[in-house]
Amino acid sequence: KAERALDWWSLKPLRQPPVPVVRDWGRNEVDAFVAGRLQEKNLIPSPEADARTLVRRLTYDLIGLPPTPAEIRSFVKDSETDSDEAYARLVERLLKSPHYGEQWARHWLDVARYGESHGYDKDKARFNAWPYRDYVIRSFNDDKPYSDFVQEQVAGDIIRPGEPDGIVALGFVAAGPWDYIAHSEVGEGKLDGRIAKHMDRDDMVSAVFNTFMSTTVQCAQCHDHKFDPVSMQDYYRLHTIFAAVDRADRVYDLDPV
Repeated sequence: KAERALDWWSLKPLRQPPVPVVRDWGRNEVDAFVAGRLQEKNLIPSPEADARTLVRRLTYDLIGLPPTPAEIRSFVKDSETDSDEAYARLVERLLKSPHYGEQWARHWLDVARYGESHGYDKDKARFNAWPYRDYVIRSFNDDKPYSDFVQEQVAGDIIRPGEPDGIVALGFVAAGPWDYIAHSEVGEGKLDGRIAKHMDRDDMVSAVFNTFMSTTVQCAQCHDHKFDPVSMQDYYRLHTIFAAVDRADRVYDLDPV
């Protein structure tokens, strides 16, 4: 049997490339990389945005909402004195806004396949899904370290059993679609119910692996992955971790004593 090539670029350690040396453009290292590529292509940068355009772009990007007329006037006036300091103050103000977490949590909730109903035929509502959504928003607004964010969502009940976030964060594992008919009405006494349970655990395995490893794993249910270094043995080892997990509602105390 031929050896499978495992020299994927995506699995190599991160490296820090040298900052390009550029001419007469840019204010920071990120600009230097952009300018370096522009120079390679013999392109010139677009003109610098005016203050009104800049405040609108930045506000939409960071909080997903338009700036008010008063905020636009304030930034334009502030920029007339010191544009760099005005920009820095605007960034800090927007990062402190509660809308920042609401805007950027949307992207994580898409990755987590979050839904407030089960999907499938009956698509029953999930009235207890919102604590996980609010946990993600709060984590962004609190600038929670990514390492903590990851661990809480995969094993919060183990590493932080006495803390609310350690429980609520596990909503990640159960955020995906759930076949109510196959699980509750058919049940595991029939083949369709057992298949549904397997697919439910596959959703959990796939969510964890695809999200945190940026590598698909689903294909390895039936064969060693053809394109990524994941074997069937790898897949079913992961599957055993979630084999005994069941979805259930938990009490969520809005006003703990």
